[in-house]
Amino acid sequence: MTQEKDHPAGTDHELGALLARGARPTTEATTEVRDQLAEMAAVIVSTSQVRSRRRMGLISVIVAPMLVLGAAGAAYAVTTIDWSQLWHNTPEWAEWAQDPDATVHYALPGGGTCELRLGEVVYSPDPNRPADVAADPRAEEAARGFLRTTNLLTVADVEATITTMRDKDENWAQSDDGTAVPFGYGTDNYNADVEYNLAVKQAIQVAVTDHVESMGIPSTGLGFQSQEQCTGAAQ
Repeated sequence: MTQEKDHPAGTDHELGALLARGARPTTEATTEVRDQLAEMAAVIVSTSQVRSRRRMGLISVIVAPMLVLGAAGAAYAVTTIDWSQLWHNTPEWAEWAQDPDATVHYALPGGGTCELRLGEVVYSPDPNRPADVAADPRAEEAARGFLRTTNLLTVADVEATITTMRDKDENWAQSDDGTAVPFGYGTDNYNADVEYNLAVKQAIQVAVTDHVESMGIPSTGLGFQSQEQCTGAAQ
């Protein structure tokens, strides 16, 4: 995930509180997730470590737009980045994903399609979090109910997420020759399908978090898993 370049000074307690409050919906640390994160870590070079304003916990690399392009080829510039490392198509659905809390289908800018399944909601706040960071077990049921009853693509504001992240984020990746190169919209290294896929997932996370907190329930310690299968994606 990309981070801000500048960070306000503060005490260790303030930093701890900030990080605890920043605990948003995320995937549980399964073996599959650890493997994916290790793979991403080999590719992504972030400019810094913490974005204080970040609202979600799922690790992602870039956030992207719903593009309207004159030609599909315009979305994919010549690049030395191996985009395939940023796709994590599951070969088979996990047991929980065979009866998920939510299933979302969406089209990619290049003409491919994705199926995203979400579920396995958990409540697991850090017992060592600062005393002034509230947590509430009701967050688990509130999130699960929201996933089960909501058309997520109608409430997940992908375009707003795109606009914000394009304005704020800076992304770097390791090219074939080992050098760090900028990538994302507005650079020579751009893949609209990768961007959009990650944008959808981040926008859904924000929607879940906003719903829980709109009920007066803190989302600290809330988590859920996701799996995806995409076909026809540009790699």
